[in-house]
Amino acid sequence: MENIFRRLTLLLALLLAVGGFAMAEEVPNPRQEMAGAAEAEAALGFPVAVPENVEAEYVVINGSTGEATFTTGELECTLRAARTQDDISGLFMEMSEPVAQERAAGEDAVSVTYRTTEENGGYDVYTWFVDDVQYCLVLHGEASAMIAGEILDGVLEACATAQ
Repeated sequence: MENIFRRLTLLLALLLAVGGFAMAEEVPNPRQEMAGAAEAEAALGFPVAVPENVEAEYVVINGSTGEATFTTGELECTLRAARTQDDISGLFMEMSEPVAQERAAGEDAVSVTYRTTEENGGYDVYTWFVDDVQYCLVLHGEASAMIAGEILDGVLEACATAQ
């Protein structure tokens, strides 16, 4: 009787394991690649724009967050946008206290919050809102204040003209 019970337990465990793998295969990828900024905007209803003459790869995450990744010089950059108040930086580490500054965004001005961390090679994180859309620009690695400002201003201008 004990031998039968062990075999049934083993069979049940095996069936659950196989069933679990089958379920894992059915989960869709939350990251959907987009052909470009226009396709991402059509999917989201708001722009995710990078400066002109910058090649970027675009994805939509979970149908609600747009992401553009690009490189300028040797600096890797990630721009995310979503209709949320939650942190969309994708960084889950200790950050500096936020510092706010007013920056030009086309003909308007926006309040941009800046945070940084030295973990994993360092990140500069800039966050701002245009209406109900949060934008978050993450610069991966060390950038001088001048270079970071130029990249930020280029993204702010691109997002403003895409509105």
